[in-house]
This record gives sequence, C-alpha cells and structure tokens, in this order.
Amino acid sequence: MKNNKIFLSLFLLLICIGCDDFLTKEPLASFTDEDFWTSETSVRAFSMGYYASRFPGFGQNDGGGSMFTRQPLNDDFTNINLPGFAAQPTNKGGSWGTYFNNIRKDNIFIDRVSTMKFDDEATAKHWIGIARFFRALDYSNFVLDFGDVPYYDYMLTDSDTELYRPRDPIAYVMDKVLEDFQYASANVKISDPLTGPNGLIVNKDVVDAFMSRQLLFVGTTIKYNPNSTGADIEKASIYLQASKDAADRVISAGRYSVANNYQKICSTIDIGATANVKQEMILYRIYDTGMITHAVQGYNNDNVVQGYSAPKDVIDSYLCTNGMPIKTTNGINPLYLGDQSIENQMKNRDPRLGNTFRTDEYYLQFLTNGYATTGYKSWKFLDVPTKDQPYSYQSFNITDSPIIRLGEVMMNYIEAAAELMDMDKYIVIQSDLDKTINRLRKRSGDAVANRLPDMKIIGNFPAVGNTIYEDADRDPSVPSFIWEIRRERRLELIYEGFRLQDLRRWRKLSYTNTELFPKKNLGAWITKSSVTKKLILADIDGNITSAADKTSGSGYLKVSQTPRNETNGNVHDRAYLECVPIYEIDFYAKNGVTLTQNPGWPQGSE
Repeated sequence: MKNNKIFLSLFLLLICIGCDDFLTKEPLASFTDEDFWTSETSVRAFSMGYYASRFPGFGQNDGGGSMFTRQPLNDDFTNINLPGFAAQPTNKGGSWGTYFNNIRKDNIFIDRVSTMKFDDEATAKHWIGIARFFRALDYSNFVLDFGDVPYYDYMLTDSDTELYRPRDPIAYVMDKVLEDFQYASANVKISDPLTGPNGLIVNKDVVDAFMSRQLLFVGTTIKYNPNSTGADIEKASIYLQASKDAADRVISAGRYSVANNYQKICSTIDIGATANVKQEMILYRIYDTGMITHAVQGYNNDNVVQGYSAPKDVIDSYLCTNGMPIKTTNGINPLYLGDQSIENQMKNRDPRLGNTFRTDEYYLQFLTNGYATTGYKSWKFLDVPTKDQPYSYQSFNITDSPIIRLGEVMMNYIEAAAELMDMDKYIVIQSDLDKTINRLRKRSGDAVANRLPDMKIIGNFPAVGNTIYEDADRDPSVPSFIWEIRRERRLELIYEGFRLQDLRRWRKLSYTNTELFPKKNLGAWITKSSVTKKLILADIDGNITSAADKTSGSGYLKVSQTPRNETNGNVHDRAYLECVPIYEIDFYAKNGVTLTQNPGWPQGSE
C-alpha cells in the first residue's frame, strides 16, 4: 500500500508541475491547446494540477495549509507575542489576483471539456462537473475573503469589454456557485478508478462534502452580516438549506463511518492502510519520505516547544462526562473537580480532551524541554509509535492529512439545521442530533464509561436526558442551542484550520481580543518555585498575582503581557473582509470604472 502511495504521490507531483508549466504559457498556442484537449487522459492530468493548491492539508515542508500553528491567529491559541490582523492596506498583490488566476484556469477547464468528445455522455458530464466544482470552490472562497466580487463564467482576453467589471453582489455570485455545485453533485461519478482510488480524488461525495462546507460558510456569513438586507437573508437560508442537503447526501449514503480513534485522525502515517481511520476520510492527502513531507507532527513531539498553545478558555470548553459544561446557570458541574491540578482538570471530561492534549502533566517552561507556553501540550498530530524516528521531527513528517472527513460534514449538517431553525426555516428534531453529534460521541475507541451522553433537544434548547441546561459562560448574543453546536464544532475540529473562518462568519472576531476575554490568554494554574520564578501568574481576570522573579505565589500562567486588542492587534470590523489591493482600484479608475473597497480600507491611493 505504501508503494502505491509513493507512486501516486509522484504521479500527482509530476502532473501538478506539468499543468502549472502548461498554464503559464498564456495565451495558449492554438496547436498546443488543441492537441492537448483530445483525450480523457489529458483532462485527467489537467484536473490533477488542482490538488496541491486546493487541498493543501498539512502543507509542504515548513509551510502551507492551515492545520495547527499554520493558523495561529484565533482564540484556540495564545503566545508570548500575539499575532494580530493586518495593520496596513494591501497595495498590490495579495489573494485578489490569485483568485482571478485560479478562476481563469477554471473557465479554461470548463470551456475545453465542454467542447471535447468523450466516449459517452456520462463521462462528458462528469468532467464538466469536476471543472465546475473547482470554479464553485474558488469563487466561494473568493467571496468569503472579499464579499462582493466580479463574476466571470468565461475566459477573459486582454481586449474583453468586461475586463473592468465592477464587483457583483455576493448573492448574484453565490447563485452561480450554487448552480455549479448542483451540476457537479448531479454528474460527478461516485468512483473513477482510472483517475485514482476514492479518498484521493474528487468524486461525488467530495463535491457534496465541500458543498456542505462552502455553503454553510457563506450562508452564515450573510446571515450575521449587519448590513445584509431581507433579500440577502432569504438567500442565506437557500444556501444553508443546500448545505444541509449536501451533508445529508454524504451521511445517508453510508459509504463512510466515524473513525474509532479520534487522536489518530490527524496522526496516521498511512491512512489508506488503516481501515479504522480511512472509514471517516472523504478526501485525504498522502505524504512520504523523498516525495512530499510536512512539519505539523514535529510541533507536537515530546521535546519540541509549543510557543503557540491552548489557553484555559479552550480547556474549559470541553464538557464533563455527564454531557454538561463545567459550569451551568445552576452552578458548578458536580463532575468538574477544578483546575488546580492536571489530574483534576482532565478527569471526567469529554474524551476528545485527552485525545488532543496531554493529561499526564503540565508541560511548563523551566521544568521540561518540550514545554507549552500555557502548560497544555497538544499531541493531536503526534504518531506516538514513531515519535522518535527522524521523520517525526522538523519538516520530514509523513503522517497523512485529512482534507475533508465525515466528522466535519456531520457538524456542517447540524449547524446548518440549527441556523435554519433560528431563521424559522426548519425545526431540528432528535434524529438530526442522533445522526451527527451523538454518533461522534460514540467513537468505539473510547471506553463506554467515558463517552458523553446523547445531546437532546427540548423546546429548541439543549438537554441531557430530560434536563435542559445552559452554559454559564455563554455569549448572551448566541442562542443556547447554537452555542452548544458551536462548542461541538470547535472541539471536534480543533486545530484543523477552521477556527478563524468560523469566527469571521459568525461575526465573532471580538473573541480574539484578550483584553475583553482575558481567559483566552491564561494557561494552567500553578504554584511557583525558585525554578519557575520567571513565570508570570494572574487571577481569572488576568490581573497579575505573582510577577516575574517572584519565587512564591499561585495563579494562572499569563502568557502574553501585551493584550491583543484594537490597538495592538487591530481587532477591528474591517478584518472581516480582506483589503481590495489599492493598485487594482487605481487601475480600474484609470480606465473609467469604479472598483469599490471593503469597509475600513482606503478607496485607492488618493
């Protein structure tokens, strides 16, 4: 199996390089272009050129992707130096131009396969569907980054009258995206063995899985945008319904099941040969020595420092084994034993806590080489049996990466359902929870006694058994049921690259402001000694109780001494959308067209 993976990795790499070289020779020479688009083999090769950039997984070498510390700017991490949002506008470049390059490639793809002759109509529609899937993926990401964007469904030329097209409304663009997703879902094949095995190629299930993700993201972005009109909100409900339906197709197909071991989802060297993990993978990326490697696992190894580590806020988010938060509006959960020792803090908690973070000790600076700045050390990405091998360090890691899995699709389904219920467009029933969250709570690798009980819904409120509960720390602007869905999503998908996008689409970037939410900058509770005297401790509100060089005192580790706020971290509303490059706005203006800017950013160099 590993030999097959090596061969496939090499094939994908060569195809990717070949297609990129081909695409850079623009405009396409007519002979080369016509000669290339003559067989399904060529189309297959062209499609493979998308994979590395659209499905980065753990990235490559020391960079790429958004897993673990590749996305440090969110409230699942704190650090001595907290990263902030962009302080200056984008003058030139950025992702705006990259999206246009990608979409031009998509439109070339669609145009060429639409005029080719295939052996049968189903094959022709399959490849048109693949091409339209990539365009839907690129445009939905474009919208998420910039909001309104110019929409093109054909390849532009230098003399095209639409070259300086103003930005189209997000609903107009997303209606086109929805059409592309729907076509792809209806026509892309369930299996295409000549391209590759399921799990490593785009098939119908991959289309539906990404459809559930992208339409959930955009639907909630529109719903929570304070500037959305009534018509916009109606469109949001359409996209959320399409997200829910797409997720349901994946779940109901029965071709995937929940992995039996949560910790192995992101720490398996050979997913294809590990049936209990592969069963949850709709799409994953393979890595191997000498072909392509990454560095995500290395950050989780025993003697490697985790400068970015989980704040107390994350640890406190995990439920107790009775299915309720550590503190409800009725008081402290009786199963919660407090936070003043690692044993107490980690006991009687959601099994995912111990499958994500070490529970044996606090990994403290000055006491261990491989410390975490908060004391909470992640091991979600560590393959323990091979942790001492050379390929488990630096950028030589070969664990395979999930791209999209059943657990995420389940969370997409139940979140879309909850949002639709909040809009009076749907009523969540118990079966919705039973086929999503409650299946994830029953991973067979977890001891039965440690599994969380089923989540119930009673009168639109979360419940365990017949008891309705409410988290004492709930954001009052978020309905209780949606709050619990968001908790499940955060902890099921933690460090898999979703949190920043989730905060953006929920309009909750304020959670990254550690001045407003001091618990997001605190670590483990410790009592200082002469060895740990340089650590700075604080109370639950972030007020210092034991300064550096003081050899006594107890409290929570205070990681960063400079808060991330409006001044230091640029936590402003403008961060919900990227800055349209100033050069683009000026260039449009020189050609007599206005390209509008996103709120909070300058409208051109003038």
